[in-house]
Amino acid sequence: MTGFENHAGFNISSSKLQVVEVIYEGEQFKLVNIDEAYFNDPIDLEKDKDTKISALLQGAFDELLIKKSLKATSISFTLPFELFHITQVPYDNTLLYQDMIEQFRWEFSVLYPYISTKNLVIQYFEIEKNAFNIMPSSMVLGIQRKYLQMLHSFCEKNNLKLKFIDNLHIAAERALSVCNALVYKGLTLSIYFNNRFLSILYAFNGKPISFKVIPLNDASEIIEHLLRETKPSPSLRVDRSQIEAAFICGDEISGSVVETLNKTLGLNFILFNPFDKIKPSQNLFDNKLYLEKYNSFSSAAGIAFRLA
Repeated sequence: MTGFENHAGFNISSSKLQVVEVIYEGEQFKLVNIDEAYFNDPIDLEKDKDTKISALLQGAFDELLIKKSLKATSISFTLPFELFHITQVPYDNTLLYQDMIEQFRWEFSVLYPYISTKNLVIQYFEIEKNAFNIMPSSMVLGIQRKYLQMLHSFCEKNNLKLKFIDNLHIAAERALSVCNALVYKGLTLSIYFNNRFLSILYAFNGKPISFKVIPLNDASEIIEHLLRETKPSPSLRVDRSQIEAAFICGDEISGSVVETLNKTLGLNFILFNPFDKIKPSQNLFDNKLYLEKYNSFSSAAGIAFRLA
């Protein structure tokens, strides 16, 4: 494929670094690497010093390279929920781009008065009015510039090119576009959860229409939140009966968890495999991560599959 660079996607959590590497060979995309390395100490990306984060990240990266060197020179990262500030606001198409960014910055200053909005890097997606959204809106994400600078420095140190940085659930949602499970039109629901957050993303005909991240005290709260978020609200007119397909991803999600959610919500959550539609290299057929933990690599896969 003309213009495609071999690409590796990395997912950073508090405990480990995951990698998915994709190359273009013989006129087709090929999956050549799936692996993970645990940090020597847990990382608190919000509180730890940059020097500690960089050292632990480098150590895990070196461990991955010892096991298998990268063919890719371009890499991308997904980062955890706690680093992103998220809102969904009415869309004003009369504003110029920079004026719109400043409007979003002001919205963040109201919603998150305890943060400095001056150094926020902001990205947004336009959402058109449809059967579920009452009015056009923008899904807006902001992240402190220092995290982007830290990853840029990491890439420079390792002679790599930084391409993309994304939220881990939005990246996982992208993986659905190359997954055999996504054969449905209409309203789809995907959820991502770990021990700290539940993320809920609705899409209509493959385009996101709502994205919400909910902090958790513990996993027992998940069902209560999902029961509430799958009912009509003033801003989003969705009902469980309208959901054509539901997907779930996250780290260490068991079949019993999926079964419980299905029974309680009356849905059929798919623990999807992000590698269904990409040819694997021969060595991956002996890789337990590829065979058994594929779903936990949804974010790293989604960012590795990203072309633009």
